[in-house]
Amino acid sequence: MPYIAFLTDWGHKSYYVGVTKAVIKKINPQVEIIDLTHEVEVFNVREAMYVLFRAFLDFPSESIFLAVVDYGVGTERKALALQLEKGYTFVGPDNGLFTLIAENEKVVRIIELNHPQYFYHPLPSSTFHGRDIFASCAAHLSRGIPIDKLGSPVDLKDLTFLPYQKPEIKNHSLQGEIAYTDRFGNLETNLPRDYLQEIEIKKGERLIIQIENKKFIATYQLPYAAVSQGELLVHPDSSGYLEIAAYQGSAQVITKARGGEKVLLQKFIP
Repeated sequence: MPYIAFLTDWGHKSYYVGVTKAVIKKINPQVEIIDLTHEVEVFNVREAMYVLFRAFLDFPSESIFLAVVDYGVGTERKALALQLEKGYTFVGPDNGLFTLIAENEKVVRIIELNHPQYFYHPLPSSTFHGRDIFASCAAHLSRGIPIDKLGSPVDLKDLTFLPYQKPEIKNHSLQGEIAYTDRFGNLETNLPRDYLQEIEIKKGERLIIQIENKKFIATYQLPYAAVSQGELLVHPDSSGYLEIAAYQGSAQVITKARGGEKVLLQKFIP
């Protein structure tokens, strides 16, 4: 029995998460639902795109990801299900949420969810496709309904791709973007940890961080506590990318970054 991993920007103040889980359980009482997070910044598809991509490989390959950050709910944007060669399935809106999945993994099927017999309501609410379309279709998939039964095929080239600053090494510097910030104020970048080897940064050395037009000095270390309280550091995070943090402080407060800004890292030369 596959898991359903559930990601949204809904928070927990209202009933949306609870009632959506109830709908899934009505359709498949045996399925296990894992809350990936419901604290994505409201409407922030970029953050959801990164979180989903960094998390999915830690789940069993038969898992179904129900991902709903959907500022275009009720409009003409497509409702989709994607299946990977590795076995993972993703259900959610076609608004760029699946950009990194589609660019970095082998997608074998994309289906537009347009067969109402698999919806929770044949005429879905114009404001709650998370319950009426996405959750219901994910639940049917967890029961073993083939993905092709849920709708019409979509070509990969017709998927919506979110523009972002791709990571690169250029002129002895690392260039990418701030992917998102976490609740500790850490800045998650899209720069792979291995990039640091290319500019020959060693533990304890200092770097220049440039975020848009602002510059900061940080130290390359592994644990947070290797620097003084409030001091900026750069280190590999648990998903294999470089993180900008402040020990017992907030890099977000220091830099005023929110996510989506261009970032440049280079060796500090006194």
